[in-house]
Amino acid sequence: MDEVLLSDLAAEHQVLDELVAPLPPEVWAKPSPSPGWTLAHQIHHLDVSEGAALLALTGRSDQVFAPTGRWPDRPLPNDPAEVLDNWRTSRTASWEAMTGLDAKASVVWGDGPMTCRSFATSRLMETWAHGLDCFTTVGVEPVDTDRLRHVAHIGYRALPYAFRSQGVNPPAPLSELRLELVSPSGEDWIYGDDNAPQSITGSAAHWCRVATRRMDAADSDLVANGPLAQAVLTVARAYLSDGATP
Repeated sequence: MDEVLLSDLAAEHQVLDELVAPLPPEVWAKPSPSPGWTLAHQIHHLDVSEGAALLALTGRSDQVFAPTGRWPDRPLPNDPAEVLDNWRTSRTASWEAMTGLDAKASVVWGDGPMTCRSFATSRLMETWAHGLDCFTTVGVEPVDTDRLRHVAHIGYRALPYAFRSQGVNPPAPLSELRLELVSPSGEDWIYGDDNAPQSITGSAAHWCRVATRRMDAADSDLVANGPLAQAVLTVARAYLSDGATP
């Protein structure tokens, strides 16, 4: 597997762990940005999703989505320490399973198979997105890093799925779109053809938030040039739209 990607995934785990580990029980019970979910629900969801990820990584994807179409679940523990310990155990198991697979190995997940590299990227994206919810709940400003390149990339690559899952036809071929993003460290990240006639420009941090539905495009610094670009900011979705959404 891609060692840099796995290292970045572990780093995202650690950042969120360090945020929530010292928190008292009353903070774990605070409402999060997701309706009906507390901070504890956010971490519990990551635990459950990592358990589902392990099933997929070990060839048991049929147990993840079938027959109910939803992931295997279990009740939310009352003790925040148990919630955190469960997530630590499940994320370690899925991370270790990825280390033993080739980056191009097929993992069946949701809409169809993907490479193990793409699957690891999706795990990083989900951890980061729920991490944003947790930071908001606690009232701490997250620090954006260039690990967001993984989230930015999957947001771009998922555009065909984003349009299809929402029943929207893109007003032009997606090959006509170019993303011109500025990374947290000030680098230029370009996705798409240099000569593409339509573009979205702005910060990678805001693109990632829009693509994970943590920010409304109207509140971002993203600028859409062309009808396709405008449509992309409306439908962008870097994750599954069924019971497995982050």
